[in-house]
Amino acid sequence: MTGGKKSSNTAAWTVEPAEDGIAFLVFDLPGHKVNKLSEAVIEELDRVLDEVASDKSIRGLVVIGGKEGSGTFIAGADISEIRAVTDRQEATGQARRGQAVLGKLSSMQAVTAAAIHGNCLGGGAELALACDFRIASDFEKTRLGLPEVQLGVIPGFGGTQRLPRLIGLARAMPIILTGKPLDARKALKLGAVDEVVHPGSLRDSSRAFVARALAGKGKSYRPRSRARKRSLLMRLFESTGPGRSYMQSRALKGIQRKVGKHYPAPRRALDAMVRGRGMSLEEGLKLEAKLVGELAVSDVCKNLIDIFLTSEAARRGDPGGKKGRGSARAPDKGGLVGLLGAGVMGGGLAALVARKGYRARMKDISREAITAGYQRIDEIFRGRVERGKMKKSEVINLMARISGATDYAGFSSAGLVIEAVVEDMEIKKKVLLEVEAELAGQVVFASNTSALSIEELQNAAKRPGRIAGLHFFNPVERMPLVEVIRGPRTTDAAMVAVETFARSLGKIPVRCKDGPGFLVNRVLGAYLNEAVRLVEEGYSPGVMDQAIRDFGMPMGPLELIDEVGHDVASKVARILHIGLGERARPPALLASLGDDPSALGKKTGRGFYLHGSTGRGGKLELNRKLFSRIGKKASGFKTPAVGFWVQRLIYPMINEAAFALEDNVVEAASDVDLAMVFGTGFAPFRGGPLRYADSIGIGAVVDGLKGLGESRLTPCDLLENLVARDEGFYPRWRGQDD
Repeated sequence: MTGGKKSSNTAAWTVEPAEDGIAFLVFDLPGHKVNKLSEAVIEELDRVLDEVASDKSIRGLVVIGGKEGSGTFIAGADISEIRAVTDRQEATGQARRGQAVLGKLSSMQAVTAAAIHGNCLGGGAELALACDFRIASDFEKTRLGLPEVQLGVIPGFGGTQRLPRLIGLARAMPIILTGKPLDARKALKLGAVDEVVHPGSLRDSSRAFVARALAGKGKSYRPRSRARKRSLLMRLFESTGPGRSYMQSRALKGIQRKVGKHYPAPRRALDAMVRGRGMSLEEGLKLEAKLVGELAVSDVCKNLIDIFLTSEAARRGDPGGKKGRGSARAPDKGGLVGLLGAGVMGGGLAALVARKGYRARMKDISREAITAGYQRIDEIFRGRVERGKMKKSEVINLMARISGATDYAGFSSAGLVIEAVVEDMEIKKKVLLEVEAELAGQVVFASNTSALSIEELQNAAKRPGRIAGLHFFNPVERMPLVEVIRGPRTTDAAMVAVETFARSLGKIPVRCKDGPGFLVNRVLGAYLNEAVRLVEEGYSPGVMDQAIRDFGMPMGPLELIDEVGHDVASKVARILHIGLGERARPPALLASLGDDPSALGKKTGRGFYLHGSTGRGGKLELNRKLFSRIGKKASGFKTPAVGFWVQRLIYPMINEAAFALEDNVVEAASDVDLAMVFGTGFAPFRGGPLRYADSIGIGAVVDGLKGLGESRLTPCDLLENLVARDEGFYPRWRGQDD
């Protein structure tokens, strides 16, 4: 390069001619919607940086993304490459290679700056940290984050070393240990970025910033954001070994409380940060790469990456896939979504669809019900404001998108109707017939039923092809999964419409065939049946719930029943029994749950546990009245052998999931695992129930089920066949090699 007069192009990187000594390095990866740092891209960057360094006319370099419309600066490293690595030394070597290339950027004589517009995550954030300065656009999608721990690894291109050196160890810890990104303003406040500017002026502002740095102290230039000092006490803590050890011990307690023992990445990230602060940068980078090598080849990492890749594929859908013949289509942004029912689910849906750019109209039978719906919406919005997820001024605009009534006025302009009334088929049929008279012919009616038959609803409909299931999970504003249920007469166009709508809400849709409990409740039902049966057999509820939490679930099965409500759990159990036969017969205790309206679980304060009061160690106290009613005393509970809980509770889940695959409820094992992880919280590090079955061996599951000697737990044909062929659910069901 001579005099900055020529452009240097590679497949992904373009160096634009320098003006007044300042050049732009544009990253625009051909053939991809977002920029990501694959091994090939890193090698290209290495060559381009050598070229820039050799051009003495370039005194300042701004790295900027070339995909402004994507909402992403750099999405991070190519995760599929991490998934493919199976050798520890290879993983360490890849981390060291990335560190070396970004080290060239960091050590350039030219002043360097990253101009960040949109998501700047993982390796993208590490590239930005390797620059001397960072200028971010004031854009809602501009976020700086290091989410690697969520995939079972740690930042490997210098993130655990450069971020603590930039903003301090105490400020860097929560960013790296949780993997949660910072918006531009928060990043500015912490000193992770140096300036936040209007998106339209990012280029000019970045050039001007670098010009000021060149006119001042160059790489040593410090803007006001960098001048903010940490407290003297914190600086003393971070500068001494004992101080860092104290910070580490406090952080370890938080990690144990939040993620338990099954996720090693946060602990390794903490180790890299704390030990690295006592080393030179080069020594710290070597430590970081070594820890990456250990983690990247672990089963936990592979399982978390698999779940992530599957969920991202579900969120994206298939742009080139079947569109579906017919007139049904998803509503346009700004269009009206009709909501039948203003209860907890209806109010939650209204808040969500308004936040995602639609108008929402709730219909219920009384003004009191509508008022309750508005109260639920207000509760959700206030919570988002308190957590810094929304500005107070936004609430007014969002509330203006929501209306409510006790009649169907306005439903004639709805682009989609979601039914969220009580789980009673006759009531659902009634509201279906009422609203059909108000709707245009192409509008889809989506039932939020959790277990009732879509086919039966279709039999009552005038336009059965427009009827589908859209089963959201509570709380709808937080739970990412939605089951998209196809009835026997649902048209392709209607299915595409509801799936497209679900994706527009940021949800993960899993397509299911109509059937008892669909997928999640069907598989969960086998688990909950066995849990209540174990209580009847005299096993300790508290020990059982703790054992399942130790397995990796967010809560135990009895805690879960208290959470969803005894009346709901009992009703779903009866539906599953009718649909699936004797293997799904609920135990007598589960069938009778809900008979006492004062003991329905958390919503009434009493269920298996007493909610609102805790015993020693902060644990929930048992509801002794319920247990005495069934003749059980806390002092007489049985203690099982090690491994008993998994055999009695997890193996039946695996068996029912395999039955669901046999029945073609979903297409692949990955659909089951995705749904159970995001719909029930099944231990993500285990990859889902079927990944877990593969990890312990299908033969072990079959032998364990047979060993229980119960006809209801007879292994299904699919499990037996997999054992006979010495196969697992993967790759057979996923259609690709591991």
